[in-house]
Amino acid sequence: MKKIIMLVCVCALWSCNQPAQNPNFEKNVELAKNYFETFTAENSISDLLSDDVEWRSCFYGAPAMNKEETLEYVKGWQGAMENITYTAENFLPGVDPETGQLNGSVRTYGTWAGTNTASGKSFEIYMYHYFTFNDEGKIINSGDFGDATGLLMAVAPDAAE
Repeated sequence: MKKIIMLVCVCALWSCNQPAQNPNFEKNVELAKNYFETFTAENSISDLLSDDVEWRSCFYGAPAMNKEETLEYVKGWQGAMENITYTAENFLPGVDPETGQLNGSVRTYGTWAGTNTASGKSFEIYMYHYFTFNDEGKIINSGDFGDATGLLMAVAPDAAE
């Protein structure tokens, strides 16, 4: 009986063992925060991206983008909106999709707010973003999820009657 109780205790303690956080996670959270600060200041994010970045936009059917396409995508958002803010709800650790192991990548849920330049209509939209960084601290893989098409329809100028 003692052996069974001991075995149950060992199993319980072992199952509670949490995986160790990737040592790069906290540094990468700061890099992700820097991305949002740079974006909302309407500055170029070029220096934050690796030359071989792969970015996924939040538009239906959109293909993965390279660095040049990503910079145009971001400039499009910055040009279409004013007073842009991002309020993060959290910054969470990501995992390697093949191994399931913590890899230092960063995920975040939060709210974007601002005003459409053409219509003057304000917006708030809840979005999800993910970032993977290389050893130099550059974004190598990223993307965002949310209803971008719905957002653009909601803040578009009213049709002339």
